[in-house]
Amino acid sequence: MRNIKAVFDIGNDSIKAIVIGNDEGKEIVLAKQIESTQGLRKGKILDSENFASSINRILENFIKKLWGDFIDEIFVSISHPEAIIQRVVEQKRVMRDEINDDDVEHLSRVISEISHKNNYETIKIVPVHRIIDETKKEKDPIGMKGKKLELVADVFMIPKNLYNGLIDSFERIGVKISDIIPNIIAASEIALDYDHKDLGTILIDIWKNQTSYVIYEDGYTLGYGVVPIGGEDVTKDISIGMQIDIKEAENIKKTHGSAIVYKEKISGDSHIDTLFLSDIINARYEEIFNKINKHLQNVEKEGRLAGGVILIGGGVKMNNVDILAKDIFKLATFYGKDNLLNLWDISSNTLFTNVLWSYVWSNKYTEGRKSSFKINFDVVGNITKFFKELF
Repeated sequence: MRNIKAVFDIGNDSIKAIVIGNDEGKEIVLAKQIESTQGLRKGKILDSENFASSINRILENFIKKLWGDFIDEIFVSISHPEAIIQRVVEQKRVMRDEINDDDVEHLSRVISEISHKNNYETIKIVPVHRIIDETKKEKDPIGMKGKKLELVADVFMIPKNLYNGLIDSFERIGVKISDIIPNIIAASEIALDYDHKDLGTILIDIWKNQTSYVIYEDGYTLGYGVVPIGGEDVTKDISIGMQIDIKEAENIKKTHGSAIVYKEKISGDSHIDTLFLSDIINARYEEIFNKINKHLQNVEKEGRLAGGVILIGGGVKMNNVDILAKDIFKLATFYGKDNLLNLWDISSNTLFTNVLWSYVWSNKYTEGRKSSFKINFDVVGNITKFFKELF
């Protein structure tokens, strides 16, 4: 078995992980596991020893199932309510009339050097496009005529204490991370096809503690964003509003919850005030969508994306959330498909969606150094090579 990779999706309530190997060109799921997360709450590692133990239990199980094979690379996929996604623009004069590799590499280095924020760590720099002489937008400008070259890139950052905690926790059990992948960029690679990106689409990924999104048009990203609100906030609202236990609130949300309720369809024999429950749920989802819609207004795309809205993530399982989104965004709205990969039965298990998507992204854009549990993690890495691969 070759090219064996492990991917860990770090969540507040659980860690999902898979190991996939390549057997004569065929990808095979060798192991999968879900482990309750210990020592992590709302994106903060409160007990590093317990958190490391959660990871170790998964790795020990994987090692037993591999029968002597080694894991070549380890990847971590992550979303965080306090993540920052910042657009950076840098430019330089072209000393010769024709743009060459040195011009592109210079801008790549500058972007990597300036991408810093106090108490945050940069985990990914994703190029958007390059502009020649302030007018012509190109993905690959090498060999083209011009006097000025501009590079636009999106920089993904997470709190430094979480970043350090992740690195330390894996190293504590003797392994190193090859790469940390923001879930939203992995999701957009799989959930959006060429037409979505070209026509103009907003992908919204709602999970437990946060909502991430990305806006595309003409094949380029117009922007990413994070809203620190998710399904857990809806559950808390129900608990407070209906004055019930948090576990009962979660159960009621799943069994009776709806983002929109039509009065004529309310059942008279239910002991739940369905209309009141819907009002509680509606308020939170409206807050999420309105915050995203402000971003659309800022880039002058409110109600102007032909590809519409695509909803993914555990938080979009709520009844009629698509109808509410359509009403707020004034755009066609669809649910994204979870089963977009063909890897045995695991492809249809929505719990492993982020893990699988990050695995696919790592195959396309991450170049790890294989040494069986001895991988060095370099957040910027060979950034110039990465830019060329992404374009």
